[in-house]
Amino acid sequence: MSDSQKDKFPPDGKSRPTFEGTRFDDSDLQKVHTQLIREKEEPTENFSPMPLFLVAVFMVLAFWAGVYIVHYSGDFGPFHYDETVKAGAGEDTGPREVDMMALGKRIYNQNCVACHQSSGLGLPGVYPPLVASEWVSDNPQRLVKVILAGLAGPVVVKGNEYNNAMTAFGRLSDQQIAAVLTYIRTDPDYQNNSYEVSEELVAEVRTAYGARTEPWSQAELEAIHGPAVGGWAPAVVPVVEEVIEEVTEAVEEILEDQPAEGQLPAPTGI
Repeated sequence: MSDSQKDKFPPDGKSRPTFEGTRFDDSDLQKVHTQLIREKEEPTENFSPMPLFLVAVFMVLAFWAGVYIVHYSGDFGPFHYDETVKAGAGEDTGPREVDMMALGKRIYNQNCVACHQSSGLGLPGVYPPLVASEWVSDNPQRLVKVILAGLAGPVVVKGNEYNNAMTAFGRLSDQQIAAVLTYIRTDPDYQNNSYEVSEELVAEVRTAYGARTEPWSQAELEAIHGPAVGGWAPAVVPVVEEVIEEVTEAVEEILEDQPAEGQLPAPTGI
């Protein structure tokens, strides 16, 4: 017996009622419809309004976000972050030591990476490299001038010519300029093996050349500092001479206090 036949002839021998054999009038249809209405509302074309509670919560969050941004945005400036402040620190007890390498890396990533790349290798034929560069490891005053007023090509770096322009970054503070130059001059990844740059040196250059608005050219910089050859080191001879002079004066004072040969020292009292 097929499945369809089993449906028509169940095992108990009684036939199943069919819709055709059942009387179904309008009152029965109305009862079914009423039951459906109680269980589920009729769909409408309008949208259901948002609960007032959610509206109030949203308005409170929006107000709090606005207050937070006003107080802590730092005018949306990129230089307001202070990496020397630790979470949970107490009141300010005085000047804090700044990690110049960390600050320099941050300034580099914010201002220099677009042209010189994160690797410091620049773009061949477009932007010069900073890695193992004679410009970077030479007299730091040259690069301070370039950062303050910019640089216009053509320039020759590591034997290759680059005819482009560098934007001035005079808006950076003395500390930030000193930090970024210290970073690219002393970080091992940049292979310049040079010396740190102090804020005092940057301040001196800014005082002397900060009013300049035209970008520097290679010829102008060479007229002041000579060609960039790298391997620059701070002058130590004057410091050594000062030390020798101080030691000499101290020895002379000691000798003056000593009695002459064959002369007894003066009595100092009973």
